[in-house]
Parts: sequence; structure tokens; C-alpha cells
Amino acid sequence: MNDNKSDNCEICGKKLIYTVEPDKYRTLNCEFCGKIFNTNIYCEDGHYICDTCHSREPIEIIESICETSKIKDPFKLADKIMKHPKFKMYGPEHHVLTPAVILTTLRNNNILKPNGKEINLLDIKEAIRRASKIPGGWCGFYGSCGAGIGSGIAISIFTSATPSTDIPRSLANKMSSKALSKIADNLEHCCKRSVKLSICETLEFLKENFGVNLNYNPSHCEFSSSNSKCERENCLFY
Repeated sequence: MNDNKSDNCEICGKKLIYTVEPDKYRTLNCEFCGKIFNTNIYCEDGHYICDTCHSREPIEIIESICETSKIKDPFKLADKIMKHPKFKMYGPEHHVLTPAVILTTLRNNNILKPNGKEINLLDIKEAIRRASKIPGGWCGFYGSCGAGIGSGIAISIFTSATPSTDIPRSLANKMSSKALSKIADNLEHCCKRSVKLSICETLEFLKENFGVNLNYNPSHCEFSSSNSKCERENCLFY
């Protein structure tokens, strides 16, 4: 099953199991690469797709579109990528999408880094590299949604933060904290909503901390009818 409708199994369409009990973890072969994984996310029929295989094609889509896009509105760019037929409703590719879209649209708006340097394709590729390390299910199992962490990655690259840079490092962590606080909304998880919330918080953060004023607003969500778990009226973007 690969129809972008929900987080059901992409092999057979049956329900995915998310277990928090270690004795219910299963050791399974990835259906695509064949590698063996001990996992707490799997199909009720035993199918499993590793994060690398799950997100490989969507990540290639993100990189390709961001490399050439001239779109200045981060919400429009995110929607353009998420509408691609190979981009799924749920998955770790959304962790990558957030920083890639933020940095791409900053570049397209001719926003310079605080050090005066331009944002370039290498910065966007570095964001993709970092964010692609965040596994699926991070929001529930580790308390840190990958899309929210992605906003921190964007600010880290924007400010040239490292573990030993005091203020830039702090700003990157503050950015993640602000995004994660909004994502913790007591609703069913939704990768699309998390991406948009993270972009909203990043635009506000850039305005408050760097005087970067990008007045873009999210449009109504175009994925509600395809998402069986949509919170509809409870969601800000419905």
C-alpha cells in the first residue's frame, strides 16, 4: 500500500503496531533492503520497512525541489513537496522537510546569515543530512518530534552553531523548544501539522531574534481528506 492515506503498512495496508513494551519488540528484515532490525514499529502481519528505505525517495524529492525552487513562501514550498505522489502522509521525511524548506526560502528571500554570508545549497544539503538521522516515531517514543528538531537544525545552520558556540547553540535549542511546545497540542500525531507549526514558530523566532520579517501565513490544509486520522476542526490548519 503506497497511497499516502495514513500510517498503515505500505506493503499490505494493514494496521501498524506501535509497542512500548520491550518484550513485544520484533526482529525483522526490512522488506526492501533485507537488513535485520529490532523494532517497535511493524505491521500486524510482520512487514517492516526501515527508516532509510522509507524516506530515501522522498528525501531525494526534497533535495531536488529545494535545489531549483524560487518559491519564497515556506508554506507553499512545503505543500508543493508534500503533494508529490511519492511523499507519504506520515514518516521521517517530514523531519528533513522542515529545515530544508526553511533554509531554501530564506535563501530565496535573499536573507543573509548573521555572519553576513549567503545561505547556499551546501547549507540545505547539510540540513538534510542532519535531519535524516532522526528516526521515525521520535515524537512519541523520545518526546521530540523530528519536525520540531528540524527547526532547531535550521537555526543551527543559519547561525553557524556548534556545541562550543554559546549563543548560537542556545538559540538552536530555544528554537527546537518553541516548536516542540506548539507540537505538544494533545492531538493525534500529524506530520503535516507538525511541519506547519514548526515553520510558524521559526518565522516568529527569526523576527524576534534577527529582525527577519517574512510575512507568510499557512494556507488551509489540503491533506485532510486523505488522512484517516485528521483532527479536522481541532487543527489550526483545517
